[in-house]
Amino acid sequence: MIGLSCHSRNYGAGTPDEIFAFIKKLGYAYIDVDSVGTIKQSDVLSNPKRQALLVRELSVKYDLKLAEYFLGTVTVDGVSVDNSQPDTLIRGKMLDNFARICTYAQLAGFRSIMGSAGTLNQELGFERSFENAADTLRQMVVIAAEHGISFHVEPSRASLLNVPTQAMEMAQIVEGLKYTLDFLHFQINGYDQEETMSLLKYTGHMHARQAAVGWPKCPFEHGEIDFDIIIKRLRGLRWQGIIAMEFWNGPEEDAAGMNAVEQTILMRYHLKGLIKKYEC
Repeated sequence: MIGLSCHSRNYGAGTPDEIFAFIKKLGYAYIDVDSVGTIKQSDVLSNPKRQALLVRELSVKYDLKLAEYFLGTVTVDGVSVDNSQPDTLIRGKMLDNFARICTYAQLAGFRSIMGSAGTLNQELGFERSFENAADTLRQMVVIAAEHGISFHVEPSRASLLNVPTQAMEMAQIVEGLKYTLDFLHFQINGYDQEETMSLLKYTGHMHARQAAVGWPKCPFEHGEIDFDIIIKRLRGLRWQGIIAMEFWNGPEEDAAGMNAVEQTILMRYHLKGLIKKYEC
């Protein structure tokens, strides 16, 4: 089964109730919940059980299944802690906070949490940054599993895993690590799509939006990502996961007159057709 979800950040600010209501009206079955504007990480850390109850109630009220909690970097005392952080004491505090977030996700009923892949620490260099991140991710995978949650990271263009081969290496050395894969991050830098598709076997969740070389979040009609072959390959892998429509406007998209609702509905319609095309 391939399900389709909608990212809660797509359509601008609003209360959690307003966001859930609107996404339900758009006809989605699943929702990815953002930790920046929808259910804030700081609120989760302050009271995991209260925030879990809030999200569970919204899920039931609007009949939206909870797909992934879009977390990103975990904070300690309000400061983001990178997975490549060399100070093991600080990383330890971060892991404690991650466990609290996993408690929230488990009680709410999420399928997975999406964390950060880690970034390059210029003072440490790439190899040491990569080793530190790998060590941290191993522990995060274990913590999430203890809470019955899948742990994913996004190999983004701003992360240590901004090259498909580096993402492949990380997945191979961190047992149990899965990706939230967004082809945009590799397409804009001109990587052959087949290279990115090698990561599908390590993918637990996906983001869908169009992009072209040098043009992130381009209009659907200008996109260069071949979702037909992606869905076909996923079917061949007997993949059981959720693809989330992820598209929110920044200043460039606003200036170009792009509409986030239109872009996500176009993508969903396209994917629904492809999923039907390759039904087993």
